[in-house]
Amino acid sequence: MGYRTKVTVVTQEKIYKPGSILPDDFSKPDLAFLKSKKFVEPADIPAACEEQEDGPGEDRGQETGVFTGFDVMEPDGMKSPDEIRKIRSKKEVAAYAKKIGLDLGENYEEKSLKDLQDMTIDFQEEQVEGGADENGI
Repeated sequence: MGYRTKVTVVTQEKIYKPGSILPDDFSKPDLAFLKSKKFVEPADIPAACEEQEDGPGEDRGQETGVFTGFDVMEPDGMKSPDEIRKIRSKKEVAAYAKKIGLDLGENYEEKSLKDLQDMTIDFQEEQVEGGADENGI
């Protein structure tokens, strides 16, 4: 089983855009971090498809055997709390939340718009603060 990225993931040699399938030989510590932050989701993809995703001749940075770390970039178009509060539709808040890796659940429409906005803002702030702590190891 492979994993599909929800955010842009940057390794030393390769950039995985949202929706990319990570290769089977992706670093286990890096994958564990991505899972803990919910930056990836399981994707049951046949091995043949994964090889095509990488493309021929692309270096994944795994050949040296030295862990040099990786950097997770913020999703394109990350909104400020004020911009999130200006969104006037629950559906739009849910779409943005999904884009940054927050699953509001299938019953998000039962919650108020303000609650959805607050949940999204809190999640985004936690990810920014938490990401700095995790990458500082």
